[in-house]
Amino acid sequence: MNPVTAITPSSPTDKWLDRALIVAAVLLLVPHMTRGIIWAYESGKLPIKPRDYTLLFLGVTGFLVLLRRPTFCLPALGLLGLPILRVVDAAFLQRFDLSVLGDHSVLVMLLISNFLVSASAVLVLSASNGARIAIWVANCAVIVMTLSVYYEWLGFASFTRISGRMSGLSPDPNDAPILISLMLGVMFTLSPKFWWNLFVAALATPAVILTLSRSGTAIFAALMVAVVILNFRRHFKGLLIAAVIAIPLLGGGMVVMVSQSAQKGVVKDENTEGRMQAILELDFDKIGSSERLIDLSNGWAAVKEKPVLGHGTGAGSSRWQPHNQIVAVWIDLGLAGMLLYAFLLILVTIKCLFSGLQGVFCLIPVWLFIPCSQILLEMPHYFMAFGVAANVLFPSRLAFCLHQPRTPLPHAPTAGLPHP
Repeated sequence: MNPVTAITPSSPTDKWLDRALIVAAVLLLVPHMTRGIIWAYESGKLPIKPRDYTLLFLGVTGFLVLLRRPTFCLPALGLLGLPILRVVDAAFLQRFDLSVLGDHSVLVMLLISNFLVSASAVLVLSASNGARIAIWVANCAVIVMTLSVYYEWLGFASFTRISGRMSGLSPDPNDAPILISLMLGVMFTLSPKFWWNLFVAALATPAVILTLSRSGTAIFAALMVAVVILNFRRHFKGLLIAAVIAIPLLGGGMVVMVSQSAQKGVVKDENTEGRMQAILELDFDKIGSSERLIDLSNGWAAVKEKPVLGHGTGAGSSRWQPHNQIVAVWIDLGLAGMLLYAFLLILVTIKCLFSGLQGVFCLIPVWLFIPCSQILLEMPHYFMAFGVAANVLFPSRLAFCLHQPRTPLPHAPTAGLPHP
């Protein structure tokens, strides 16, 4: 895996534009990825509405991207077709009425907001410093979410909606492992700072376990195993020393954390206790959930009712909750939406297999979380991880010009992302 080599801006103005774009992207994406923007507004720490904050930084980020002569990767843009279809379906066809939100227009506005933020997560990669932006966003998102989990565990705040489980800034405890795994995949794909990436992963490990997310912990572990295996020859001595030091520290730390949690009453019921035991023992039989199998079965039954057109946007995450993103897309958008999603995943994966496993660290969580969640397409970090993999694997770019450029537009290596 060849790490990205950052491009040196050609002038002081370019340097300032690059830095401004990184700051704007971090301020736009990290609060939405971690759901910190909602917490900040509800706790009175954000003086403006989340809508106004989002529109402000969307405008700033979009303007700065245009100034950096963006070149676009078509497979990365292709995934944005799914949220566009969801918006069109909900706004114009209105085949499924999500009355739980009070008004159907609320669903439409949420879908538009999710689309704009997710599109930004993909489009910032098209800037000349797209790789540096992704690295900064990934680092900040992982560190913020990790520290918020520890902050909650220490008793300074309560974010979770499920008693007995830590969640960090997002109310759902399952969100933190998804974010951390996807963004670590971005870091290990793009950043040449292997040991820093490993340090961040070690910092995040107890936080992932504290969420008591069985699938999230298993996928995080799978990603870390892949990182170690694919970097073993290059960093053999360092990894050996790190393992000798880190394993006892992490093991001892987790024993202390679990015992303190039990004393504080964090482990309150048999379900939570069973989750903790399954995670610490890596018991994959216990990691599975019979309730989720029932939900998946119900989801397949919904697919069979309307296999071609689907039930309409929102049905796959409210009326049915199959905990499977492909099934959820099929329920929402029908066969066409499912085929588009599957085609893009398979296309990028095949390219990865024939390109020396470039982008594999992004694709591992992108694939493995599919049978665990039905809301991945509402997460901007999912789009960024897929976009990074696509940009790494497909060097061809699409550019829009209002005039004939005097010099050739930057190709893939000068677009800030690695070349196969």
